[in-house]
Amino acid sequence: MATRVIADMPEYREWYSSQDFKKLSKVQQSKLDEDIRQRIQDELDLFKGMDVNEYTLWHKYREVHDWMPNQNAGEVQRVKRQIWKPKGIGDFRRIEPELVYVQPEYKIERINIWGEKNIATLKNDEPFQKHWEIIRTLVSSARNDGVIGRSLRFLVRDKKTKTYLGVICISSEMPLIKARNDAIGWDINKHFTSGGKIENLANGQTIVPTQPFGTAFLGGKLLALLCLSDVVANTWQEMYGKKLVGVGTTSLYGDKEGGSQYDNLSPYWTTLDGFTSGNTPYKLSDEFFFPMREWMKVRYPEQYWVHFEEKKPDGQLKLRDNKNKAMTFCYRKLGFKPHEYNSGHQRGAHFSRLYKNTDAYLRDEIEESQLVPAFDNSIEALTEFWRYGSMGDTTKPAQDMLDKVKPKRLAQKIEMKGQVKGRIDAKIKRAKDGNYKSAIPTEGRAVDWYEELSTMTWVQAKEKFGKQVGR
Repeated sequence: MATRVIADMPEYREWYSSQDFKKLSKVQQSKLDEDIRQRIQDELDLFKGMDVNEYTLWHKYREVHDWMPNQNAGEVQRVKRQIWKPKGIGDFRRIEPELVYVQPEYKIERINIWGEKNIATLKNDEPFQKHWEIIRTLVSSARNDGVIGRSLRFLVRDKKTKTYLGVICISSEMPLIKARNDAIGWDINKHFTSGGKIENLANGQTIVPTQPFGTAFLGGKLLALLCLSDVVANTWQEMYGKKLVGVGTTSLYGDKEGGSQYDNLSPYWTTLDGFTSGNTPYKLSDEFFFPMREWMKVRYPEQYWVHFEEKKPDGQLKLRDNKNKAMTFCYRKLGFKPHEYNSGHQRGAHFSRLYKNTDAYLRDEIEESQLVPAFDNSIEALTEFWRYGSMGDTTKPAQDMLDKVKPKRLAQKIEMKGQVKGRIDAKIKRAKDGNYKSAIPTEGRAVDWYEELSTMTWVQAKEKFGKQVGR
C-alpha cells in the first residue's frame, strides 16, 4: 500500500495555512529541542524512582490540584451527599441498580411547515454529565484522561434512593491486546480493518464504584457485571450500529497482589493468560505534556496534524490512542530510548464473551443471526449473581449441599463463590466478638474521596494516600 503524503492532502494544507508558523533557524530549532528535552528528562527521572502506586497517586495529586479550583464547590458537595451510604450489612439485598445514560446532547428529527425534515440538537440540561465527571475525578485513583472516539457513559445509581453507586465508561476496544487476540484466534492483519469486527467489541474503560460501596459490598464486581448488561449492549448498537458481542478491560495494577474485581465472575468475565505488554509510555503531567505538544506542532506539524487534528467523517479524531502515540513519537524525536520512556507497568487482561460463539463470529465463521447468548444479561440477573454468586442465598444452605460438602470446605466455597453474601458471612465469622462493624467497613475506608488532595503538599498526599490507592 502506498504511503500517503500528508503535505499534499487538502485538509492538511488548509489547516497549515490557518496557523501562524514562524520559520526557525537551525540554531533556534536546536535550542527549542534542548529546552523541551531537559524539561521532559526531569519528569521522566522523577517517574523512574516511583513504583506503579506512587506514579498513579502523583498523577491524581496533580490532576486534583489543577481541577478543583475551577469547580463549583456547591455542586461538588451536592454530588458527595448523593453518594450511596449503607446503614447496615444487609443493605446489599435492597440495592436495585439502574444505568443512567449520560448524554450531553440529543438529536431529534423535526419537520418544518414545508414538510422538510431536519435534525435539531438539543442540549441536555440534566446535571448527570457534570456529576459523572466529579465522581470519576474524585473517587477513582486513576487520572481522568477522557476518551477519544466512541464512548458511552453511565451513572450507576440505586433506583429507590437515587443515590450514586459508581460510574462506567464503555469505549472503543483496544486492538493490540495480545492475550485477547490469541484467545479469539484473531489475525490482526486480516480482521483489524476500518469497519471490521473490532467494532463489535467494546472496552470497559472506566469501572469505578463509589465508596464505601466498593469496599464494603464488592461494588466493583457489580459494575463490572453491569458493563455486560442488555442496557449497555442495546445502547451500543443504537448509537454505533454494531452488535456488541464482547467486552474487554484491563486491571489497573496487573493483578499482582490480591487478585482483581474480575475474579470469580465466571461465566461472565474471564481472566486471560498473560498481561499487557507494558510498552505504554509514561504519561507526562499537563505542565510538561502541553509544552511538548506545542513543540511537536512547531517542529513536526504534519505529525501534529495526524495526531491531534485529522478527523473522520463523523467529526471524531481519526487516530486511535492519539495521546500515547504522540508522546512516543516525541520521545523518539527528542532522543529518548524506549527503556527510558516506557513505563513497564503491565496490566491484567480480562474478556467477556456475550455469546457462546462470539469467537467464531469474530473470525467470520458464522453470521450474526447465528449468535447464541452466553447468559442472561438483564440487570436483574446480573445483580442477583452479584448478591449471591453461583451458590445462591446461603443463609440456609440446601440440605444436599450440606450432605455433599464438609462444613469447613463449604464455608471456604461460600466465601469464594458466594459473592457479597459469601464475603460478609466469612468476614463476620472471623471478626472478633462478632463485631461486624469492624469486619465490614460500612463507614468507608481512608480513601473514598480525593477532594482534599487539592490543599495538600505532595509529602502529605503520600503520607495519607500512598498505601491506599487502588481503584
